[in-house]
Amino acid sequence: MSEKDMQSYFEKLNEVNSILKKSLKVGNIDALAETLTNISDGKVYVENDVPDKETVSKLEALYQELKNLNLTPLQLKQAITVAIIKAQKDDNTEVNKLMTPDAIGLIASLIAYEVLNVQKKTSVNIVDPTVGTGNLLIEFIEQLNMTDKFKINAAALDNDDTLVALAKSFSEVMNLNLDAYHQDSIAEWDITDIDMAIADLPVGYYPVDDNALKFKTKADKGHSYAHHLLIEQTMNNLNDGGIGIFIVPSQIFQTDQAKKLSEWMVSSVYLQAVLDLPATLFASKEAQKAIVVLQKHGGNAKQVGNVLMGTIPDTNNPKLFEGFKDQLQDWAKNFKG
Repeated sequence: MSEKDMQSYFEKLNEVNSILKKSLKVGNIDALAETLTNISDGKVYVENDVPDKETVSKLEALYQELKNLNLTPLQLKQAITVAIIKAQKDDNTEVNKLMTPDAIGLIASLIAYEVLNVQKKTSVNIVDPTVGTGNLLIEFIEQLNMTDKFKINAAALDNDDTLVALAKSFSEVMNLNLDAYHQDSIAEWDITDIDMAIADLPVGYYPVDDNALKFKTKADKGHSYAHHLLIEQTMNNLNDGGIGIFIVPSQIFQTDQAKKLSEWMVSSVYLQAVLDLPATLFASKEAQKAIVVLQKHGGNAKQVGNVLMGTIPDTNNPKLFEGFKDQLQDWAKNFKG
């Protein structure tokens, strides 16, 4: 399958999206979620005669053209992620809801792979409590699936119904089994039996102070940081010894509420790694993020001898990145049962 076919797929996807946006009178992301659902189901969803028959015929013809292109899973995902980027740009999407780049999903999957491999896991239940567009979770799963070592069950939560719909339809087009829930992830979860969490956490204050009261990471006064509460909530919902891989601001331990977060970590989880992501992934130093790896107490969990710290090399520098992977393998030996 050529690069030209992938470009053709992207262009036809945008054409379908424009037609649906106009017909349904919705935003670009809403239209894209509907588009991907239609592609997955193999038919155009019609409600109250919308879209009309003429539009349905036009869409069906375009869907057939998309199907005939027969992209590989990798090419299909690339075409969809470019479509998401375009749709979010056209919608002027707020920063906290922007798609997580593939490179971050790749790096997170490498960390997960080394730990799961050492633990000799063959089946793993994964959750993303702030799934957004779904790109981080889908890239993470796709990378792990390429190893043919794990049976993965995945769940996703988000308080934005449009993004939940997009993540669900995205996963369906990629032929992945994802249970998606529209809810406030700081409220009670209905899902259980979770081995691992992956999340690119939205940053900011959580407005529902009453919901924050039960958390040790809550602020002493005023609104609490949502990303602190989400870390605590997620770790509380994991199985004993469960692993949380969180993408957080690089300055997370240097804010006015950092003391509460650190106190909770010392008493409730093992801090196993703090790694700055490559600076090339971010537009500015202020926007830079890091990966924090936590492990819940219980089971065979224990504090690693040396917390893995440093800056992850750029994935475009093969020699340095291979060295990082060697470091990961040595560090992961700490997770043997």
